[in-house]
Amino acid sequence: MPKTIRELADEFDVSKQAIRKKLDANFRANYVQTVTRNGVQTLVITNSGYLLLKQHFSGGNNQKPDGGTFTSNTGNRNQDTIKLLNQQLTIKDSQIKEKDAQLKSMQKLLDQSQQLQLMAEKKIEEFKSITLKKDDFTPSNPESEDNKAHAEEHSEDANIGVKDKSKRWWRFGK
Repeated sequence: MPKTIRELADEFDVSKQAIRKKLDANFRANYVQTVTRNGVQTLVITNSGYLLLKQHFSGGNNQKPDGGTFTSNTGNRNQDTIKLLNQQLTIKDSQIKEKDAQLKSMQKLLDQSQQLQLMAEKKIEEFKSITLKKDDFTPSNPESEDNKAHAEEHSEDANIGVKDKSKRWWRFGK
């Protein structure tokens, strides 16, 4: 007697969706009929289609006579999936370890770079202070043009400062 998708799902202990996945166009053309039951059109699978589905859903099961656990095709796929996921996890773990090592290396290089930068800045400051001290200790030639120009600037600033200070009420500036 033909059975409905729901009846087959209950019998094989699978979902209706699992049954429907097996009902491809070729299977439907050969083994599925539309029957009106209680005024509703229902899909039913013929006896030969039932046997094929039964073979598919229970044929891969290795049931023990004592009623113990069994391994099905989907169980093997799940185990394969678990193995694959474990392999991927192992690969990801090794990649994370490599990234950690790279981060440590980059942090070390960054620290070294900062230390070198500090040392370079200190050297520049030392060089500047040495050159300033050297300029202070160098005897100046009163006849040189630089000294004349420098002396003229100071004398002009002094003259301007005296004139401007008398006119300014706020007493700021030169």
